[in-house]
Amino acid sequence: MRVKILQYLRETDGFVSGEDLSRTLGVSRAAVWKCMEDLRLEGYKVEAVSHHGYKLVAVPDKLIATEVQHGLGTRKFGCHVHFFDEIPSTMDEAFRLGMNGAPEGIIVTAESQTKGRGRLGRSWVSPKSKGLYFSMLLRPALSSSEAARLTLLSAVALSEAVESFSGLRPLIKWPNDLLLNGRKLAGILTDLRAEVDRVDFAVVGVGLNVNTLSKELPPEGVSLKEVLGQACDRVGLLREFLRAFEKRYLNLKKQGFAPSLEEWRRRSATIGRRVQFEERGCKREGVAMGLADDGGLLVQLDSGETVKRMAGDILLEMKGKNA
Repeated sequence: MRVKILQYLRETDGFVSGEDLSRTLGVSRAAVWKCMEDLRLEGYKVEAVSHHGYKLVAVPDKLIATEVQHGLGTRKFGCHVHFFDEIPSTMDEAFRLGMNGAPEGIIVTAESQTKGRGRLGRSWVSPKSKGLYFSMLLRPALSSSEAARLTLLSAVALSEAVESFSGLRPLIKWPNDLLLNGRKLAGILTDLRAEVDRVDFAVVGVGLNVNTLSKELPPEGVSLKEVLGQACDRVGLLREFLRAFEKRYLNLKKQGFAPSLEEWRRRSATIGRRVQFEERGCKREGVAMGLADDGGLLVQLDSGETVKRMAGDILLEMKGKNA
């Protein structure tokens, strides 16, 4: 009933009488009133005027299901949303859902995380109601080695979504960061539960700095608000990503990862750049030459040898300093 009432309010320019809502939905006037109170508690601004009825004045800036799903149009991703005002980690919650047999496409969203996770045990700063913090549950028909490329596909979809939504074109630092002007805009983390020959499920988590203030970010971080000079619609951006991701993910059955890897190469902040990394305690340097079909980064070392990196950090050399 709540969703239907909200839909009526959205589709009506003026007021909707409680009597009309009661009659159309087959519920009592008291039930309609209670629903309006519940909507207000969620952050919806609903105006009530005697003899006129109810009018939706404003919607909340929250990653709740009713807002994420409004006009979304996806077949799978985002059709089920688990929302938390605060949670230790959306990744951990999505993984728990996966262990309990939850279906593919569920997303876990949060206004803030107290233990947001990045790669290699790092934390992700998650100031309340400022960024996008969410995780998706996938059940891909892939082997463990193939699933490693889900991070690259996700990075392409996120870069496309940000560009479509804001006009800005983030570049992708291998394997999982989005950069704007050389600074970190977003990070992507993928966790797997897998057997030797197949993936049981995967969780892809995203942290994106949307309206985060500069003082709330680490020195290397940047937000869309900082670059654009104005606040952005977080929910609208999440919808844009879910559409872009689903299109690429569902296309895996027809074309595999090749189209996404090719687009990753076009959006790369890494290929053609000098890089540094550590291998077995030794510092190594060279030029990132390309992306292998399995998602590995091909690096031509200063010694002339070409190696492939499948995991770990790299540093991009930028005019005498690293990023």
